[in-house]
Amino acid sequence: MTPNRTNLKTHRVDNFSFYFLYHMRHLIKAMKTGRPLMIHPSIAKSHIDRFQALEITTDTNASEVADILKMMFGEQPKMEIVGKTAIIPVKGVIGRGLSDIEKMCNSVDVDDISANIDEAISNPAVGKVVLEFDSPGGSTEGLGELAEKIRTMPKHCESYCERSCQSAAYYLGSQAKRFNITKSAEVGSVGVYMAFPDVSEAYAMDGVKMEVIKSGKYKAIGMEGTSLTDDQRKYLQEDVNETHTEFKDTVKSVRKFVKDEDMEGQSFVGKKAADKGFVTGIVSGIEDVLSEYIV
Repeated sequence: MTPNRTNLKTHRVDNFSFYFLYHMRHLIKAMKTGRPLMIHPSIAKSHIDRFQALEITTDTNASEVADILKMMFGEQPKMEIVGKTAIIPVKGVIGRGLSDIEKMCNSVDVDDISANIDEAISNPAVGKVVLEFDSPGGSTEGLGELAEKIRTMPKHCESYCERSCQSAAYYLGSQAKRFNITKSAEVGSVGVYMAFPDVSEAYAMDGVKMEVIKSGKYKAIGMEGTSLTDDQRKYLQEDVNETHTEFKDTVKSVRKFVKDEDMEGQSFVGKKAADKGFVTGIVSGIEDVLSEYIV
């Protein structure tokens, strides 16, 4: 059948939607392929759902797309220098190798944060670096390298948060020499998970049985339409446990009073976070951070 103009239009819109979803690949890929994640599952899903709800067609030009994304997600935060302090934003879902569209949709790339740090270090007018957090976490790619860069920064480095610094974000924020938050800010959620949807029963109900011809008992783990074997599940659990241990060790390398029992996925607000050693102290706002330790 020859497609009519309406069918062609629908086809092009579907392809355009696929193009946008493709640019959310860092989070979608991590959720569907079993990469370790450091973000609450409901927040990750909400982030993707919000992106999928965008009403954009092939008639929407680039400037209109930018305006729509700006209206939904706000302006992309940029590093700014106030006095002798460089303020580096770490805001949104954390990933690595992100597209411009992902960054416009409230995501932040660890490579961009690293580049901002390098710029601040090389600027002789900058005496202090403040990492300003508002992030639910994200994927684990590149976290270890960036955490080490923050921990070993030659200039005085502080973290600051007035809303949320969770999971992968706290992994990074915990590595600064000081970490100040407002009394309503929430930090923590030290934990790791993988997700494998088991849709084998749904396949069976549709009369479909997935046959996988493979070599190696760990090959094709989590392939759609299959279930995990006991050996595969154990293998993945060991990977998650190892990543969680590394997460806790990284936190304790700087925040030495945090207890293991408080790093089992919980989050803490304000004074309680300070009492448990997750942060240095409580401040009224970023002005308090900017007024101290100016070199």
